[in-house]
Amino acid sequence: MIFRLTEKVSSKLRIHREAIGQSHASMLEWYCNVVIVQRRQFFLFTQATTLFSFWTPAAGWSRAEFSPRFRRHATDTLRDYGFADRDIARTIDDEPDRFSTSVDRGVTGSMVDYAKMLQYSVDYVGGLDRISTRAMNDIANECPMSKIGMEHPADYLRQVLEAKGAA
Repeated sequence: MIFRLTEKVSSKLRIHREAIGQSHASMLEWYCNVVIVQRRQFFLFTQATTLFSFWTPAAGWSRAEFSPRFRRHATDTLRDYGFADRDIARTIDDEPDRFSTSVDRGVTGSMVDYAKMLQYSVDYVGGLDRISTRAMNDIANECPMSKIGMEHPADYLRQVLEAKGAA
């Protein structure tokens, strides 16, 4: 898998990023940023092709734990959205991981939008303790995004996986 990390994530986890050029985005390519919401750090993971995203607390993560924890959280989130194991395997693999810089401004721009929407929503409901993890993820995955033709990322991921399954 390819993890495209922001400078903040790279510094937090002390992960060296190699230069991997931008090609056609892969289903196994995920972007990661760290966002502070009400003085708590969260990782925002976003799948490069579909913008499907999920949030997870960033406290306690280390370089050694990054890959297994990502896979566990990503698998749980995808199952929560009703994806089958065969579809999950097409977005998360067990191959060696590569860490690189962020290259697609469309993806990183969408992540900035997601962060702003989350911060607004948390303030609106009265704090992080009043919003569930699923509701946090829904903020990103149920929002139409121009990069993917005004589709919702969860629906778009489903469409892409169905199209690739038929091919």
